[in-house]
Amino acid sequence: MEHLLLNYSRTTKLLLSFVLLSLYTKSVFAQQPTTTSDPSDVWEIRWSASDEFNGNTPDWSKWIRTGNLPNTTAWKWDNSNNVKIEDGVAALTMRQNPNNASDGGTYFKSGILKSYQTFTYGYYEAKIKGADIGEGVCPSFWLFSNFDYSVGNGKTVYSEIDVVELQQFDWYEGHQDDIYDMDHNLHAVVMQNGSGVWRRPKQHPDEQLNKFRAPWDPTKDYHIYGCEVNENEIIWYVDGVEVARKPNTYWYRPMNVTLSLGLRKPFVEFYNNRNNAVNPETDPEAKAQLPGMPTTMYVDYVRVWEKSSSTAPPSVGVGEIGNPSFEEGDLSYWSASIGLQEVVTNTKSSGSYGAKITNGNVAQVITLAANTTYTISVDGKVGSNGTSAFLGITNAVTGDFITNQEFTSTAFSNKSITITTGSSEERYRVWYYSSGEAYCDNFTIGTGGTPPADVPVNGVSLNKSTSTIGVGESVQLNASVSPSNATDKTVTWSTANGSIASVNNGNVTGVGAGTTKITATTRDGNFKAECTITVTAGSSGGGGNLPTTGSVIWLQTLSDDYVTVNTSQGTALQATKSSVSSFEEFTVLDANGYYALKSVATGKYVTVASDNSIKCGATGIYERQKFTFELTSDGYLILKGKINGKYISTNSSKALIANQSNASGATKFSWENGSSSRVNTIQQTSFEQEITIYPNPYKFGNLYINLGEVRSGTLRVFDIGGKEFINKTFKGIDEIVLKQDELMNHNGLLIFQIVTKDGTATTRTICN
Repeated sequence: MEHLLLNYSRTTKLLLSFVLLSLYTKSVFAQQPTTTSDPSDVWEIRWSASDEFNGNTPDWSKWIRTGNLPNTTAWKWDNSNNVKIEDGVAALTMRQNPNNASDGGTYFKSGILKSYQTFTYGYYEAKIKGADIGEGVCPSFWLFSNFDYSVGNGKTVYSEIDVVELQQFDWYEGHQDDIYDMDHNLHAVVMQNGSGVWRRPKQHPDEQLNKFRAPWDPTKDYHIYGCEVNENEIIWYVDGVEVARKPNTYWYRPMNVTLSLGLRKPFVEFYNNRNNAVNPETDPEAKAQLPGMPTTMYVDYVRVWEKSSSTAPPSVGVGEIGNPSFEEGDLSYWSASIGLQEVVTNTKSSGSYGAKITNGNVAQVITLAANTTYTISVDGKVGSNGTSAFLGITNAVTGDFITNQEFTSTAFSNKSITITTGSSEERYRVWYYSSGEAYCDNFTIGTGGTPPADVPVNGVSLNKSTSTIGVGESVQLNASVSPSNATDKTVTWSTANGSIASVNNGNVTGVGAGTTKITATTRDGNFKAECTITVTAGSSGGGGNLPTTGSVIWLQTLSDDYVTVNTSQGTALQATKSSVSSFEEFTVLDANGYYALKSVATGKYVTVASDNSIKCGATGIYERQKFTFELTSDGYLILKGKINGKYISTNSSKALIANQSNASGATKFSWENGSSSRVNTIQQTSFEQEITIYPNPYKFGNLYINLGEVRSGTLRVFDIGGKEFINKTFKGIDEIVLKQDELMNHNGLLIFQIVTKDGTATTRTICN
């Protein structure tokens, strides 16, 4: 197959960029896609989501740095450390957490470039070099939309187009892919009988699945991956050669342009429609791949075009807003990263048009001169009482929030924000946002306004005055500077004794046993607030001791799942429960120098079955019912069957199985006496009274759930219709923090269920 190999060096590229600087406007805007379906089409490049990566840092006015990034269950995004520009190329890196520290049950962080601007139809092209690790990661170039469950039956709730996914090493049709196989697939959620139903490529291969086997290794050099999306078809290209074509039946929602480096097997397991994290230090296959970490994918450029019938708006000058009153009849100049936006004629403040947003925003990047005071205003209203909308401004490069104004009236009113710029010309993002339905019209910008007066700090407080943690455990302290509109809210953190606890931006970590104070100090006024931290010795594994014979215990994995007797699965032992009953309690018995476990609920004994699975159906203690108990160096309990000399681990279904030759592969268990975990009515009431949530009602920013003390368990959040949209575990913390992007798609009454060994607590708030 013929293909284009653009292998000029990084140095050559940089030299050429200087030589061609004077021709920049003509040459860049004349660029066309490498290959398209109709050579007569004329395309215009969209620089709101195109990047040559010739700067020193990523252009964060185009790419979302933090917040509103796709949720993952096996790794987390950290663009500050994992997206760099190196010699004119974007480097996106996947790296293991230092010391393999668990972050919400994940062990890796990676980089992602997701555009603020969304597109429905166009041509998307990137020049990419894969990651050198081979199996284990997936360099991806893809488009995806938000979710809209308000659509009718047969309509698209969610659109995703994979321009290319490299190095997936997927299993398909009875064999495993290798480094030469790449995927160009389609994913969608479609409304059927009132519910959103996933359509996956392997379920609908004729309509959605494309595999292409390259004649070269994509990790060794750069290659061009392109995709044309129009109303009728989706067409994929590799190095200018068409490799796949599908009809466009569901892929018409506005989509963000995205480049990312994700994890794949053996660092993840796929079940429950999610990629689930694997601990790479305890899983033998994952550990064998760790020498390849960190690993990086490289992007030479990404370019987005639309057909010339969609005319690109002309540039605007310094201190100007394009299409400020939407009188061009469209959203030209305006972009959005979330929600639904449209121009309307039936609701406007004046003129012929206004803008309507539904659980989303309209935004525009503007350039402001140095050392100048600007006042920006807009006419705004909300669609119904109880809804809020906000006019706001952030630094488009750093993402730092500056200020906003709230609208709560159902009639148009005019509100403004005033800022004074710094010593250099900078770009800012002006936005109008609502978590419900709202309208805006007539943006204005002017200079000469009254600069905001400095507001001095008059105090500081912490969300906790005391907290107890274990060695290696952490708790987050949050400082509230008063008044809320103080000009300088900078706070520094210090510890009275670093050998007991350390602190980094309010995150306190136990170092050694003892008690110390953590202090937050304001830069303005030198106000102080303190929290007394007690660090306990030992670990959460069970006090650093083995269970004693005659005691009743429960076992809990590091994912906070309790081991239970599943009577519907042939009495199999599975780590699947979020709370403790008699089916999760076991009596520890002496077995002639070994231990045996007897179920409190069934009276049967835990046994290693002939297939090495762990069950609980034996009527007496024989060789298969004998176990060795051992403590790990960090104080957790691991178990080994006498009959086969194998340690117990959990498989992808969370079933227990004695199959590990070495202790390093064993599943670690916390344990405590089961009698202390039984929850009576008085304990349950006390537990619920300790749970507090703030702010309540909730409108904007982070939401905090104070657990009263350090706890581990599961948080589930339901909307007023009873639909669960958050399910996450937590371990060794006394406060749960939910970010705005986790809640912004859900209005009205929200119900929060916290499940721990102390019981189940339910609380609620109104989300506006």
